[in-house]
Amino acid sequence: MSNKTYRIGLVGCGGMGRHHLKSIESVPNGDCVALCDVFEENLKKTGEQYGIESQFTDFEKMYREADLDLVVVATQTRGHHAPAMAAARHGINILCEKPISIDPAEADEMVAAARAAGVKFSINQQNHVNAFTIKTQELIAGGLIGDVVLVRGRNKAGRKSGNEFMEMGTHITDMMMCMAGPPAWVSGTVFVDNRLAGIGDIMEAKEMSPKDRDSGLVLGHRVLAQYGFENGISGEIHFLPFAKRNNRNYGFDVIGTEGQLAVRATEYGENGPILWHLDRPMEGYPSDLNWKPVEADGITIEEPIITMYKKMFKAIETGTEPPSSGAEGMLALEMILGIYESHRQNGARVNLPMAERSHPLERWRAEER
Repeated sequence: MSNKTYRIGLVGCGGMGRHHLKSIESVPNGDCVALCDVFEENLKKTGEQYGIESQFTDFEKMYREADLDLVVVATQTRGHHAPAMAAARHGINILCEKPISIDPAEADEMVAAARAAGVKFSINQQNHVNAFTIKTQELIAGGLIGDVVLVRGRNKAGRKSGNEFMEMGTHITDMMMCMAGPPAWVSGTVFVDNRLAGIGDIMEAKEMSPKDRDSGLVLGHRVLAQYGFENGISGEIHFLPFAKRNNRNYGFDVIGTEGQLAVRATEYGENGPILWHLDRPMEGYPSDLNWKPVEADGITIEEPIITMYKKMFKAIETGTEPPSSGAEGMLALEMILGIYESHRQNGARVNLPMAERSHPLERWRAEER
């Protein structure tokens, strides 16, 4: 990579925005030179904390005046579309927080705008570049567990499942795609308490959890789904409504014909192993389990968001696709929203990408009026 310093502008100075600013301090060749937020008090406080004097309440104005190489969109999900579309119009590369957008139609527009403008567009699903995700891919390619049969996504819990589904779901589906490739279909079921969720249970994310992020319409307390991937691999995911968060449950399992691999992605290697190997495909008795930790030999271990920035800069310089591209982020979102569409159709298999590009819950509500 060259010695160029990349001028970064941040849209959204909330919790995720400040997390990006803290991370950028450790990114070689990265310098956040401008901030944007609609709340002036938040903008001023963040600017003082990180020593950034160039501050804006209008992202269009920031794009015109700040001479940016990259914009980071760290607003809540409902606010991703407008600043990303404007950045593309201004010819600025984009790193957007997950999920990519509220619905597939917006995601389509964002991906198309970036492509038409010739700018790089990446979604910050940072476990795409987690050292142990990469190590797992290497072990699979090397035949350690034989042919992959199933990839299982695992959630953290700790928030109402409808909100976790939208806020954390694309992290998990992205990691699943890293192991299994593009999805072909999804079949899912959504529950409220111990009954099937109905149209009357649809609500805004802020209604379900007022202190959580605004990620649009949500549904349900418990979600179960199966996937078929284009290469024949199967997938499964569940979101269970446990009140207490368990970060050590978050990640994915890969089951092969000759063994299994398990990654827990909340940590990135500094606090002990997060990748394990079981040398048989079926676990047998719980007392027989002898998972062995696997080190990430030959792989640089660092906070994945820092790796995301480095790989984004490299993609800009080389003209290649960045990790977790906008198109991949769109598929990760569809793997989540497709569950709602399948549930609406009584668990039917829904082809991915979905033919209908509006939000499935919006469409369900409209059809019942």
